[in-house]
Amino acid sequence: MVDQQLIDYLRLKTKGKLLMSPEQLAEEIGIPSKQQSKLRKEGRFPIPFKNIGRLVYYSIYDVADFLLNGETAPSKEVPQKAPAPIVIKKKGVKPKAHVQDLSHIFTLRAFAQSLEERAMNMLSLAENLKDYANKKEMMENFQTKFPEKGLKATSTKQ
Repeated sequence: MVDQQLIDYLRLKTKGKLLMSPEQLAEEIGIPSKQQSKLRKEGRFPIPFKNIGRLVYYSIYDVADFLLNGETAPSKEVPQKAPAPIVIKKKGVKPKAHVQDLSHIFTLRAFAQSLEERAMNMLSLAENLKDYANKKEMMENFQTKFPEKGLKATSTKQ
């Protein structure tokens, strides 16, 4: 359910397309497109991408997977990520405990907060538009019932 809502939201952001540009992705995850490019070149960007000519695009399904889980199962049309870097272990060094990467949770929270702010702005705009429509309707009703008073009121405003 949440997956489909997120897909629908991302599809709305891309105007019905299934691919998202780095600029559109930057709006959603807060990583600027230049930083995305750098991370892609280093093979460290967590979202699979597709090169079309010299342009880069992300599947909205991969973006949704990343936002929800912090990891992706690349779509069939997107190339696999670069292999993980080789780690050389030094002798006599105690291995560190595995640290779970939870950065996707922070990204998801930032995304949710951004959506919440947008929703609040939209609600505020809707309220203002309703108030305006109600005032306009009341004024028109007043002018039809009292045409001479309505004209005086409008001529004094001008």
